[in-house]
Amino acid sequence: MEEKFYDKLKERVKNTLGEKGSHDFGHVERVYNYSVLISKGLDVDLEIVKASALLHDISKYKEVSGKIQDHAAHGAIEARKILEKLNFPKEKIEIVCKCILLHNKKQDLSETKEVRVLQEADGLETIGAIGIARAFSYTGEKNTWNNSFPESPVNELIRHLNVDYFKLPVARELAKRKIELTKNFCDYFIKECNMEIIN
Repeated sequence: MEEKFYDKLKERVKNTLGEKGSHDFGHVERVYNYSVLISKGLDVDLEIVKASALLHDISKYKEVSGKIQDHAAHGAIEARKILEKLNFPKEKIEIVCKCILLHNKKQDLSETKEVRVLQEADGLETIGAIGIARAFSYTGEKNTWNNSFPESPVNELIRHLNVDYFKLPVARELAKRKIELTKNFCDYFIKECNMEIIN
């Protein structure tokens, strides 16, 4: 597919998701860029990688508003409609839908390389400076910041401090740096909450 196809798809996603919140178009664009970056040197179909990255959260706003239960399952259905309308190659639509369906299923680490690319690109957004901001934006408004509660933003961040989740070489190297930053933040945040920094 020509680059103008992805430009058109980006515009459609931007109009749907908007440019504010933890799952805005900025998040999608970063996942897209990570996906392209970590695909280098891998035997993957870049058309599938790009389309699935752009559409992976197309239904997230409906899940957040309580209209649907699973944005991945609903998003796969919506993605099929969009890609068929835009004449994306029919033989690739099924794999794009699989990528979207499984992108947030961390327990189901797919052997399909395009799925792994999307899972790990999306995973990179849960750590590092952006991951910290997104955790407090998404979780912080709904739950307490108190780290003694399991659902706090800091504990959500700590759950993602697992470099072994990242199997693809480029993603793993990026994750190491982002995990170190996130761990340092979480450690300091907990100390500050406990007033340990004044001693």
